[in-house]
Amino acid sequence: MVNPKSLAAGRVALPHFIAATIVSGALILASVPAMAAPIGWAAFGGWYTDPKEFLVGGGARLAFGSITFNPNAEYIFADNGSKYTLNLDGTMSVMPLGVASVYAGAGLTWFTVDPDNGKSTTDTGLNLLGGAGLNALPLKPYGQIKWAFINGDSPFSFSFGVRF
Repeated sequence: MVNPKSLAAGRVALPHFIAATIVSGALILASVPAMAAPIGWAAFGGWYTDPKEFLVGGGARLAFGSITFNPNAEYIFADNGSKYTLNLDGTMSVMPLGVASVYAGAGLTWFTVDPDNGKSTTDTGLNLLGGAGLNALPLKPYGQIKWAFINGDSPFSFSFGVRF
């Protein structure tokens, strides 16, 4: 037989649990603006030097003070197939100025080659990068060089783009 007092205690505990959950959630949401980092986007184009192939790309920018986390993707225009990279890059401002900044960084890359008449391959590698950008304009233009180290190959690229 079920004790009616234990049922009543369960009914009273549930509203307390819901109230505690709502208050906890409100406190967490109220603290988010204090913890939130500026989030932005970037779009860019450029070319790899060897072989000479053009690229376009885009990605997110998550800034935490002078450090920026930049997940991005590139599509490389290649003959007889397609190539693309997925990158998880991090940069640090090494010369922050109000009007412009210079940065350096590194990251992981996944380089996929999909030939028209062959099997697709994906290799993992490292990126080393550096660049400079203007901060005083609404669309913040920047230039960047990237040296990737992928399974015995080391493609080098130049990119120009905007951050917004």
